[in-house]
Amino acid sequence: MKNKTLDLLRVVIFTFLANFLFWFLMTINSEAVMRNSLFLMSTPMVTHILTRLITRDKETVKELLLPANLSRNIKYYILSVLIPYLMLILSTIIIIAFYSDGYNIKNCLISGHVTDFVIMIILAFGNAFFMFYTCIGEEYGWRAYLTPKLESLMPEPLALIISGIILGMWHASLIKDYGHNFGTGYKFFPYAGYVVMCIICIFLGAFFTWLTKKTKSIYPSAIAHTAIDSVNITDFFITQKTIEKVTSAGQDGFNYGCLIMSGTVIVGAVFFVMLCIENKKKKSLTEQE
Repeated sequence: MKNKTLDLLRVVIFTFLANFLFWFLMTINSEAVMRNSLFLMSTPMVTHILTRLITRDKETVKELLLPANLSRNIKYYILSVLIPYLMLILSTIIIIAFYSDGYNIKNCLISGHVTDFVIMIILAFGNAFFMFYTCIGEEYGWRAYLTPKLESLMPEPLALIISGIILGMWHASLIKDYGHNFGTGYKFFPYAGYVVMCIICIFLGAFFTWLTKKTKSIYPSAIAHTAIDSVNITDFFITQKTIEKVTSAGQDGFNYGCLIMSGTVIVGAVFFVMLCIENKKKKSLTEQE
């Protein structure tokens, strides 16, 4: 009971610090910080370290999820790249289905000048190297600390939901002040954005958690997070007319934000169910012993 009480305290401290540090950096000079998101996205990692120091939470290197464990987990590293693209392809299909009026692939970027297309691909993958460090900053907080601590307090499905809500609301100031993912001016702004972001984080978090559990390493989830954040292949397959419509402020922008993340929610839900099934099997085996 004492350990659970202490873990609950750690969850509270972690959640408070993560949000406070994020807000503090935004308050100091939000424009400068936004231009260098490395500071913002590193706050969960900094919070992880601070929470351990404050609560004297000591773990072995293995429990810290720092080893890459690459040799035994190559397939999971490959999946950490392939599955995010599966998510984005599914989102692309859904967007085309909703905005299919007069759709013609010849009007899409992928059918444009080859040189321009190659340059955009190179820039996107170049951005991925920078994004990887920011995604480690996030994942080392959410997956390497918050989720395991919540799992020590409650059933795994509930821990995934609570951690997703905490992560979703961590984005609240970005959603409200910068129209993060959904733009501005839509119905029930910004609260609808908060709700959708929490749903996204619950199911996407399930996929990241699955990778982390399988490899006992934080790097596959950081790679998957990077793939989703840095290379949006959807833009290559939708028409310029659709891009202009859905990137505008208002309800169209919100709808597009929901649709572009729909693939991550659908595929993430599969991993959520998989984790629930695996957790149920482990619980059953434990009870039999």
